[in-house]
Formats: sequence, structure tokens, C-alpha cells
Amino acid sequence: MKKILGTALVLLLFVPIAYAQDLKPISEFEGGKLYQAGKINVVVMKGDFHQMGRQYGALLKDNFKEFYDMMVKQTGIGTEKAPYDEILADSKAGLETVPFYVREWVRGMGETSGLGADKQVIFTEALTALLMSGSSCSGMIAWDQYSKDGSTVVGRNWDLGTKAIEPYQKFMTVAVFNPTGYGQGVADINYLGQIMWQSGLNQSGLFYDLQNGGMCDSTSAKNRLNSNSALMSMLLDSTSFKQVEAFFDGVRAQGGLLIIAADAKQGACFEWATSDYRKRVDDEKGLVTSANNFTDPTWPTMTYIPEGEHGGFTKERTNNLLAMGKKYKGQIDADRMMKIFSTTIPEGGPTFPEEGSLKTYYSIVAVPKELKLWLNVHGLQDWTEIDLKPLFE
Repeated sequence: MKKILGTALVLLLFVPIAYAQDLKPISEFEGGKLYQAGKINVVVMKGDFHQMGRQYGALLKDNFKEFYDMMVKQTGIGTEKAPYDEILADSKAGLETVPFYVREWVRGMGETSGLGADKQVIFTEALTALLMSGSSCSGMIAWDQYSKDGSTVVGRNWDLGTKAIEPYQKFMTVAVFNPTGYGQGVADINYLGQIMWQSGLNQSGLFYDLQNGGMCDSTSAKNRLNSNSALMSMLLDSTSFKQVEAFFDGVRAQGGLLIIAADAKQGACFEWATSDYRKRVDDEKGLVTSANNFTDPTWPTMTYIPEGEHGGFTKERTNNLLAMGKKYKGQIDADRMMKIFSTTIPEGGPTFPEEGSLKTYYSIVAVPKELKLWLNVHGLQDWTEIDLKPLFE
């Protein structure tokens, strides 16, 4: 990796863009519908969260079995290395920190996925431990003078310091929730059946993505609401950016996180610590970037993060995104953002080269005003447009 990152490339290579694919109807169950955008599953649910869980579980039943069997083999669940009863107890304890509606969704899945209640709980929690290995994500929001038409364009990479997740790429799923009785439509971009809500866009055009900030705040605060679920609740509840800001003013994280959030006209990075938060933009004229580092100068103390692999190439990714934002000021639209997030670190972008020990698993570009997103699942399918507007009910 060090040798690769030492290679200077000065040209932004042309990146072929895969445009919209018609959603192919696959099946229906109790009002829920399964589509495919190429190889990517798109599940559209409606009802209360128990009903939506039942729809999700039934529509992706075969995937659940394959995923669970792979996870058991990889992690050793049920062996002396990972005794089943201990894994189940830990998984149930994890569910104690999430809201009721999330538990209802998991309960519904367990009724129809073929896993049953206990294995479903393990499924939703066990991969979480597998995922938590050197998270190194990055993001950018351009608007006003930086975007082509003044409205926001968001880009985001989901990276890890492990290649253990590579076999699960085929389980990347766009899940569209249309709840009745509570909240508005929300699309979650995630691996099958996971409740680690990482990236989402709601019916009001509010987007967020989550990035690890553990290098800046390594505290683990106990007895707090699960931060991922709190963010999902924010999307269900919020219809304005002011409400997003109020959320961070009132909720503290379980551990250090960075959240980039946007509506149709503005964006910000919320450096979300266990004790406080900071709202940050890099240029008030319309640019914010983020890559695992608290950089707001008003923090009482600043954490030193080394350059290179020991620091997750955080400084390099941040500097590259800032440079590209300034280089393409006034030109950034969805196409340009896809090219930025298809550019590797040695080429001047944020994405990890395939040869290194850290890996970019998927990339998202979103235009909140249009309720559209583009998803690049690395190793599975290049940039694919998904129009969410007709999927919200």
C-alpha cells in the first residue's frame, strides 16, 4: 500500500458511468415488493415495522439462508471459538439498545426469513462485530457555488480495514421503508438485514452517512441509545435541516462518529463525540469533506492522527477531497461526484486501491433534491442509478 500511495498520478482518469437500470420486478409478499437493479436487490416495504420485517424476510428468504451459512462458517458461530449460547446472549443484549420499532422489524424478519427468532437476532448483530475493523470512510457535499446548479450533491465511500466482507458484496440491498403510523419514507443502503444503519435518504430529501471517528474519540459510552438507530429515527422524523441540527444538539453518540448530512440546499459535517458535537463546513460557499478526523478548530484538544496507513490515510483522503472540490468548483453534479469517488488515493481521490490492506466496499452518490442515488458495489456492479421517488408511498 505504501508503495502504491507513493506513486504520483496527475490525471483524473475517465470513469465509465453506468446509468439508470429499470427496476426488474421479482416477487411480492403481503404488500412488499422485491425488485432488482442489475445484481442489486431493492426491497420496497409498507406497513408497521413488524409487517415490513415480515415482507423483507420473505422476499429475501434464500439470501438470508446463504448469508447466515456463510457467516457461521467464517466466524465459527456454534463452535468452541464462538459458543452459540454466548453469541445469542450478546446479540440479544445488543438489541436492548435499539428502539422498539427496530426490534419489531427484526421480529418480523425472523418469522418469514427461515432463520427463526434467535438466529435472526444473531444475524442482525453478529455481522456488526465482523464489520468493526478499522472503519475508514469518507464523504463530500457540494452545493451553492461548488455544485453545477447550486443544489446539493453528496458522495460517500464505505471503507474497512479488513477484506473479510468481500464475499458479502452480493448481499448489498437498498431497503425502502414506507411506515404507517410513524415516520416518513426512508431508504437505507446496507447489507442484507443489518440494523447498523449507515447511509440513508428520506422522503423529504434529507441524506446522512456515518463515518467512524474512533481515532478522535475512542470512548465507549454505556447505557445509551444505539447511535445507528438514533440516526435512522432522525430520518424517520425529520423534514428539515434545522431538525437535523436539533437532533445533534440533543443526542450524544455511543462512540466517536462523523456524520455528513444534507438537504436539497445545504450540507454539513457533524463531528459527533460522546461528550459534545461540532457542526463544520470547509467553505461556507458550499463545500464540506470528511474522512474519520475531527478537524473543527474549536475542540479543546485535537487528536494527532499520523499520515499513511497507521492513520488510515485519513489526512491524504481529506486533502484529496478538498483539492478535488476546489478544482471542480462550480462543476460538481452527480457525474462529476461519481468520478471523484471512483478515483483512488494515489490518483488524487478518496478511494483505496485494490492492492492495499484497506478496502473501499461501496460508494454512494446522492442528489437529495431529486431523491436519486447512484450505488457502486465494488467487485459486484458499477455505478447504478436508483430513482427513489416512485418507491416512496
